[in-house]
Amino acid sequence: MPPVPKMEDDFGPIYVQVPLLEMASAELEKLRSHHEEKLHSFPPACMTLLKSLNGNNRCVDCGEHSPQWAAVSYGALLCLQCSGRHRSLGVQVSCVRSTTMDSWSHEQIMAMLEGGNEQLQDFFMRHKLSEVYIEESTSSSAKITKDNVRLMRYKTKAALFYRQQLNMHIRQVLDAGAYRGRAASRRLRHKELHQRNSAVL
Repeated sequence: MPPVPKMEDDFGPIYVQVPLLEMASAELEKLRSHHEEKLHSFPPACMTLLKSLNGNNRCVDCGEHSPQWAAVSYGALLCLQCSGRHRSLGVQVSCVRSTTMDSWSHEQIMAMLEGGNEQLQDFFMRHKLSEVYIEESTSSSAKITKDNVRLMRYKTKAALFYRQQLNMHIRQVLDAGAYRGRAASRRLRHKELHQRNSAVL
């Protein structure tokens, strides 16, 4: 994490280490305060935080190193080739942006910080939408095969559920105020679910 000047003494600025999460939170709050300017470049501390998430050093679909594109709808990083495949799905299935060339909304940046490649891959594994679980079908009516699972899984009801849940989660995180990181937002979500379940009983 880069040093940030906090105060000055007789010799100039005194630098202290500011945790990456605090820097990213400050960047996000600045974006929130400039709500009239809807789109921004991806903030540097947020980008560093994004790249530090488990699995984000490789494309979520093919495993290519250092992905520079994003499937914002899933909060996942993609390589250039896979980003083209996602574009072919249409924006209603996968909204694709470049992490370096495109402009981003506050909500889109939050989706990337709260999503992540490992989280999406785990979801697909649980729903048997991974190459590991797809067996070649002898039926010609089978839509998902080992050859097309990386693309077709995004058109499933499970993928729609993931997109909807991520959107709902992002709204809750935004409503909670300043960003305090993934662990804090997960605690918030578990607390709300517990309260909702307690009210039902």
